[in-house]
Parts: sequence; structure tokens; C-alpha cells
Amino acid sequence: MARPASVPGLLEEFRTFLEERCVAYEQGGQAAPTLPATRGGKVNVRGLMREFHRWGEDRGVPVPATAWQYVYAERDWSGEIDVAAKAQGLAPTTATDAGTADDAAQKRIARLAKDAKDQTEGHALAKARVVRLERQLAERDAEIKRLRERFSLMQRTGAILRTGDVIE
Repeated sequence: MARPASVPGLLEEFRTFLEERCVAYEQGGQAAPTLPATRGGKVNVRGLMREFHRWGEDRGVPVPATAWQYVYAERDWSGEIDVAAKAQGLAPTTATDAGTADDAAQKRIARLAKDAKDQTEGHALAKARVVRLERQLAERDAEIKRLRERFSLMQRTGAILRTGDVIE
């Protein structure tokens, strides 16, 4: 996997990590949160970032050991954690307020909607390409059939038929 060039690149990897955790929580019957939690029911940020570091190592993504500092320094990081925490019934991190978490949720919804729109457009383009390729294939199959018939006639009779214009 390509190395994230900057903090925004690392944030995208972190979002992927959190989405995998949320999917695991939903598929696991929502019995226990898949995010590490403190005894007080809050997200354990350092534990989460240690798991993110191990996840990154397994996938070849260089995650710095000090990545937990991004959670406290940048609202995007803590907002992403808070959205996942609320979905799993955990209290949000202390680094954010409700407005920041709502903003992060709105950004995530907008990003997912954009991804869905992009996928829909890509699907429509792919369908159009498939239709065009099927039409070309049918044309080529018809041409091959005509050429085989001409060749068969030439083999049987020895006669050569002109089917196109003669240029002199």
C-alpha cells in the first residue's frame, strides 16, 4: 500500500481503520464495542491509536507511534473517533464538544454520499461501455460469419466473389 504523504493521508487511513471497526461491531451483533474503552465507558484514545499503529504495520502503512497526539491537536481526528464511539454506545473523547462531533458526523455523511454518487456515475459509465462493446462484438461476429461463408464458397467452387467496389 502506498505511504500516506501527510497527516491528511494518514487521516484517510484512520477513517478506513475506524470504518472496519464499525463494520466489525455491526457484524458482531453489537454485543461489545470494538473500540478500546476505559472503565468509565469512554474511548481509550491511546489504546485505539496503538491498535491503529498495529493495523498500519500489518498493511504497510507507516503510522507514527505518536499518532495519538493528532487526536488532541486536530478536531477532525477526535470527531471521527466520537462518531464511531457514539455508534458503539461509548462516551466521546474529552477533546471534543458536541458541535465538533456533529460536524465530523456531517462531514462523514457528506463524504459517504459523495462516494455513493461517484460509484453510481462509475456504474453508469461501465454499463454504457459494456453496451458499446457488446454491439461491437455483435458486428464483428456478423463479419466473421460472412467471411467464413465466402471462404467456404471459395473452397467448394474455386470461385472468388467480389463483394466490394473495384478500384481501377
